[in-house]
Amino acid sequence: MVHGESSVTYVRSTAIACDGFLAAVDIIDRRWSSLVIQAIAKGCRTFSQISCYSNKLNDSSLSKRLKELEEQGIVRRTIVDARPPRAMYRLTQSGLELVPILDALEEWGNRNLLAGTGPGGKTGE
Repeated sequence: MVHGESSVTYVRSTAIACDGFLAAVDIIDRRWSSLVIQAIAKGCRTFSQISCYSNKLNDSSLSKRLKELEEQGIVRRTIVDARPPRAMYRLTQSGLELVPILDALEEWGNRNLLAGTGPGGKTGE
């Protein structure tokens, strides 16, 4: 063992991955879901604002993700009485709880993937 490294002992268990972890990852791992959550968290409220947040997200995918996130209780859709009527989106309490997690992932990506370094912040490893 190299100086400074710790020894890790793995225990074989019949337990499977935590159901809560898998359910949470299933939500944020779906294509564009995290982006939609992040867009709403950063102030995008209408379909077009959310759509403009990333030019890679097409309207069909956005519509599908918004419906899924609404069904999962992460996004709330409200119809505004205007001419024409329009939908406004906001995060529920459950959705708001995801924001610091997604922010941490963004910070990690900026620090470790976009800064020209690999995981751990060191190049050439």
